[in-house]
Amino acid sequence: MSEVISLIKSNTWLSVANVLAKLTSSLALPILARLLGPQSLGVYNVVVSLAQTVQGFSSLGIEISIQRNGSRHQTTGVEAVGRLFGVSFILICTVNALIALGVWCFRQSLASYWLVVPDTAYWLSLAAILAGLQPMGTVPLLFLTGLQDFRAYAIRSSLGLVISNLLTLMFTWCFGLKGAIGGLILSAVLQILWSFMIIQPVLQANKIHLRFDKFWSEAYSILKFGLPYYMGTHLLYSLVNLPLMGMVSYYSGLESLGYLRAAQSMAALAGFIPLSTAPAVISHLSAIDTNDDQSRYLKSVHLRSVWILLLLSTTVICLLLPNLMIWFFGGSYQPAIILTWLFLWSSILTGISAVLIQYLVADGKTTEIGWVSAIAALSWVLLSLVLIPSYGSLGFLISYLTSSIVEVIMLSLLQVSDIQFQDLLLLRNLTLLSGCLLLWTSIVFWLDINSSIVFFLSSIIIFTSTVFIFGHALRYHEQLKIKEVLRHGFNLIVRHLK
Repeated sequence: MSEVISLIKSNTWLSVANVLAKLTSSLALPILARLLGPQSLGVYNVVVSLAQTVQGFSSLGIEISIQRNGSRHQTTGVEAVGRLFGVSFILICTVNALIALGVWCFRQSLASYWLVVPDTAYWLSLAAILAGLQPMGTVPLLFLTGLQDFRAYAIRSSLGLVISNLLTLMFTWCFGLKGAIGGLILSAVLQILWSFMIIQPVLQANKIHLRFDKFWSEAYSILKFGLPYYMGTHLLYSLVNLPLMGMVSYYSGLESLGYLRAAQSMAALAGFIPLSTAPAVISHLSAIDTNDDQSRYLKSVHLRSVWILLLLSTTVICLLLPNLMIWFFGGSYQPAIILTWLFLWSSILTGISAVLIQYLVADGKTTEIGWVSAIAALSWVLLSLVLIPSYGSLGFLISYLTSSIVEVIMLSLLQVSDIQFQDLLLLRNLTLLSGCLLLWTSIVFWLDINSSIVFFLSSIIIFTSTVFIFGHALRYHEQLKIKEVLRHGFNLIVRHLK
């Protein structure tokens, strides 16, 4: 149980920090949407997505090596960890700079043949600058996850994102679209200074110095583990996502990319949970024997917890979706409502996939990740080629949802032998509940039901779902533990009121 408690503490820090960061982003994007309008927001989306894609390309799966191998720093020694950190930093920044330079050199061709809007070449050049700066600020913070200092990582990374959002809003208010992109670039520069000021005393306290000796042998070791993971997740996703976004822009216009950005931001209110806790999960599982009962139980608790959080939060957001979209983004973003509904339910599938991938990383099975992701990406591409010309952004998301289903099924088959029969029954119950809630949210979404009736019925359904989860998705001793915590909390409240 000590490992479960330790994982819960680490996940809590990462989750709280990400809630703060996502809440700030979710509040900032509607303001940006109102200030910029759908078309300018589409350009903003292209710049942000391109910069993130370049950063994804340059990662090479190295961050996974930092998280997994860094967690063993007490046994491998400070020299090995210093070499891991130093070589990783050089590799990521070098590859990132080369890709960003390629975007800069071919910005006109990308604008003309990818977005089919030649005037966007200027914005692509700014995206290249942003992409070149970002890793120098984000990679040093990854060292904190390798040292299992999740509290420091959570606080400092979330603060950096909050500052970035505030600067972007302020510059957008003053200078429009140019201010929005300029705010992102200034934030990236400040993040570099912030990261080095943070990480230097941490490394000194642990007597770790960045090392670059035995560079090629260390680089081979890092890439041998991280590259299959990278090819199956970041690389394939980037290779698929960018051309498909170009297809959406070609058939539906830049405003469709703005709608997709709005939908993605709403879905992120729930979908951030699995990725936010990934460093802690990989680190904790890597530090223990991955074949014993403790590891299996740890995976079971984590998977069910993430699934439950995703399911309940997604259901609540879906039931309030029409009002939320109008309140956050305004009436001009009503076409994004159906996209958001699809994005939200896709986020449950991608979240479960992310969790299962984290388990494979901890087990050292990164090659399997590459094969599964390749098949899922292929299904996404083939369906998109058929659906996007007819349905635009809606076809894009339907294809993505289908590929997510394929990926979850394949990853589940790889993990099923490592799950105890009792836990399989609990996961089956969660699957049935997910289907029922999907059906209910679709009924509310497609039928024009009075909002007061929806609120009343939805409250009953959420309460019933919570009771069902407590009785049929938790082990008996987990139920007793929750009852004990609730009883203790209730007694504290009663004593405080007296």
